Amino acid sequence: MITCDECEGECCKVLVVEIETPESKDDFEDIKWYLYHPGVSVYIDTDNAWNVQFDTKCKYLDKNGKCLIYDKRPPVCRKAEVRECHVNKEEIKEFFKSVEEYEGWLKRNKKL
Repeated sequence: MITCDECEGECCKVLVVEIETPESKDDFEDIKWYLYHPGVSVYIDTDNAWNVQFDTKCKYLDKNGKCLIYDKRPPVCRKAEVRECHVNKEEIKEFFKSVEEYEGWLKRNKKL
């Protein structure tokens, strides 16, 4: 397991938001909108939850990945646990970085 001291702030270089699971054809098509944006990915985790990942670094990381506001960091950062960090957890079932990858998955899974 990678500790915070070894990591260089990887958890602070992405922002992940869970979204509603697509159900209709339009819902599945709407997922492409996220993927049209640079630095945005979509993934399905092992619990079948759909998530949007924004590759964007927290502005309070120094060049070594250390938090510059550690003593004043928000509760979401305080509650973060090393074992739950995406660096240490293999929770992703499907990961889409592009519309082409996603469309391939849609075809294989007969969602189109």
